[in-house]
Amino acid sequence: MQRFLQLFPLWLLLMALPAGAGPPPLLPSSFSGWQRTEHHTGTTPAQVDAVNAAALSEFGFTDYELATYERSGRKLHIKAARFTNATGSYGAFTLFTQPDMIAEQIGDGALVSNGHILFYKADVLVDAAFEKPTIMSAAELRALSDNLQTVSGGAASLPEPVKYLPSQSYVPGSSHYAVGPATFSRMDPILPADLVGFDKSAEVASGDYRTGSGMARLIILSYPTPQIAMQHFRALLDWLSPTKDPATSQQHDNARIEEARKPSFQGTLTLPLNTGSEVTLRRSGPLVILVSGSISKSEAISLVQSVNYDADVRMLQPTPVTISGLTKLIVGCFILIALLIAVFLVMGLFVGGAPFLLRRLFPNREFKHAQDIEIIKLNLRD
Repeated sequence: MQRFLQLFPLWLLLMALPAGAGPPPLLPSSFSGWQRTEHHTGTTPAQVDAVNAAALSEFGFTDYELATYERSGRKLHIKAARFTNATGSYGAFTLFTQPDMIAEQIGDGALVSNGHILFYKADVLVDAAFEKPTIMSAAELRALSDNLQTVSGGAASLPEPVKYLPSQSYVPGSSHYAVGPATFSRMDPILPADLVGFDKSAEVASGDYRTGSGMARLIILSYPTPQIAMQHFRALLDWLSPTKDPATSQQHDNARIEEARKPSFQGTLTLPLNTGSEVTLRRSGPLVILVSGSISKSEAISLVQSVNYDADVRMLQPTPVTISGLTKLIVGCFILIALLIAVFLVMGLFVGGAPFLLRRLFPNREFKHAQDIEIIKLNLRD
């Protein structure tokens, strides 16, 4: 009891300590001569952006920091948000970009507009606003990007469907990415959210493209498997109600039959929308690609066919045999042998020592081994 009372204050201190280390700070105290004068942190998306709180939550928002930096009488206001991975930071980046913003080389991607610079690096999104921007503002933010503590490896990779957006004729700042209804509604989509299949882990990437006859929007629906993509492609064909035009109705019916009969069907279709316009679509593996806009049919077909799923097939090469590998194998074998010997020694001590210990504890009782038990033997031959 006295020992317990001596250790009780220490136990209270250990219980008061946090269970694990908190997340690393988002922004440095200084960079490129800029000194932080004010800052505020939080973990609720509504505190940093009440309008887009639901969308930020879908992207895996974890925490944020608001900071003000000063240097030579100038001020710089920065908002930084951290997400679970680069998918979230990129999605939030597309949430706040505007078409025709100027691209800049900061972090993993940046867009600039009138002293306002938005960039992301791995799992962190940074929104910087200079009160008095200069030609060195971008270079200063590159130094900030280098000081950010971010994730690495697979968590720092871009979303898969984004990689399939063509670069030719792309309008900078027009891309959008969605992983749920809240983010999908911000894309001004031509499809209802319940048709996409976010309950099946669907991802959506879109971008605007300039063509010879007008602007087009390319939408890529990405699914975990081609089978799920096939199901939603069929649902999409059913949603696109056939027109009274016999040729279009026949085209719709043929596509439906081909998709049901041959799962590898990847033909290109141009069907009418309920709004009076047309949509060109096709399926490529786990991707469903759609193009809409005021463009010619041939340009829509060309754009939708520019997206093709490329399966990443890797051949596993045999591990080369090296001296280091052989050494580790031999040492591992000796360790295994030592462990087996130790196990058998413990089992032997237990089996052999248990009867001896029982005799010492209970001297008045007789403990016999199974082999020492007398057996009555009948000699039936006599």
